[in-house]
Amino acid sequence: MIGRRSIRSRVLAAMFVVLVLTMLGVGVVTDAVFMNRQISDMETRLSEASARAQTLAKGQIEPGELAQQVQRGNMHVSVKMPDGTIIGSVAPQERIRYVREVLDTSRNLHGAEVTVWESTDSVVNARRSLDTSLLLVGLLGIVGASLLTVVITDVALKPLEVMADRANRITEGERGIRMAAPSETTELGRTAAAIDEMLDELEGAEIRARAAEAQARASAEQMQVFLSDAAHELKTPMAGIQAAAESLIQLPEDADEEREQLAFLLGREASRGGHLVNSLLEAARVDAGPKLNLELLDLGDLALAEQRRLALVHPRLEVMVQGENLLVMADRQGITSVLRNLVDNAGRVSAPEGWILMALSTRRDQNLVEMAVLRVIDSGQGIPAEDQERVFDRLVRLSSTATTTKGSGLGLPIARGYARAHGGDVVYVDQPDTEVVDEAGRARRIGACFEVTLPLARKTAAVCSVHQSATV
Repeated sequence: MIGRRSIRSRVLAAMFVVLVLTMLGVGVVTDAVFMNRQISDMETRLSEASARAQTLAKGQIEPGELAQQVQRGNMHVSVKMPDGTIIGSVAPQERIRYVREVLDTSRNLHGAEVTVWESTDSVVNARRSLDTSLLLVGLLGIVGASLLTVVITDVALKPLEVMADRANRITEGERGIRMAAPSETTELGRTAAAIDEMLDELEGAEIRARAAEAQARASAEQMQVFLSDAAHELKTPMAGIQAAAESLIQLPEDADEEREQLAFLLGREASRGGHLVNSLLEAARVDAGPKLNLELLDLGDLALAEQRRLALVHPRLEVMVQGENLLVMADRQGITSVLRNLVDNAGRVSAPEGWILMALSTRRDQNLVEMAVLRVIDSGQGIPAEDQERVFDRLVRLSSTATTTKGSGLGLPIARGYARAHGGDVVYVDQPDTEVVDEAGRARRIGACFEVTLPLARKTAAVCSVHQSATV
């Protein structure tokens, strides 16, 4: 039963017991002190009366006169003569304190026994009055202290009630509620602060668990979509390879021209399938979080390397690089993949006789971090506003930008994934502020503009290429 009682009832019961024991202790001590004092005073009076009786007895005084002079108030004197006659007050058998002296110093009192005594009735009555007063005061004190204890206990335990109410609300699903102790210097305050820290940790764990669950669910859904898209994309080249192989097997021995055409078709579809598989694998690595081997790289040198490569792929395409040499800490393979995917997309939409510009610059982001900026601008048709973000989804190909040489639809997602893994990004810029001029100094019409941002290591004094053409 004690274990099931509330804190309030236990505190009140304990305080009541303490009050009763305190009052009893005070009463016992007060009674003992009072009686000791009264007896001490009585003994003093008896001693004084005995001394006075002895002084009087040395003179020629009659027994009755001696008793009369010594007897005062509650003090009584009894003189017992040798013949048994008692002069003065007769001492009772109970409730007295006395001093008995045998006085034979005078002829009148020779052989007489003088007894000085005092009744304890007054002390007993005073003690009863004191005990009654103590009892009444004790009862009133217990009642008053109990009521005061109830009030103080209610006030003291109010924070516990608030904490219990908030705990019930948290149990019912209200998150974000805290005990909010006004002071951490008290036991309740420290308890509330500890509970708040525990709730912060629990809610943080819940949030992390939900985020992990959502991420796992999204990853599972993304993987299903990825596998479905990959199977769909691989279906076309695999069907072409199968058809070409079956046709090649069924050809007569003298059909050399048809055999050569089918072999070319077989090789083209196999190359297309291989490129798609490589792109899918690279996209999967990016989604899983690529492992980066960071080194100091010059974006200008990488842009010039892409310029030279593109000149071989599209000999009549004009490729320009301009701006400062910018050094970044990056993974060479990852950043090369970013530039190559952007430049290849620009080459497909700008070839055969268009132009591409890779412009390098710097700027500070919203956190005042200095970033290296590389813009890849082409002379194609551009991208409609509703598709400018959708192009970064996997396996998305826009009919408005379709060419005879179609991409895999994975280049832009791979580029963005690598850039974000480096702490940067790849975005589409709808209205770039970069000006592109022709040889006559006239502004050229801009098609699409993709912007790569990476944390800048430092700038170099050299100029990458103010206006370098790779036209062959």
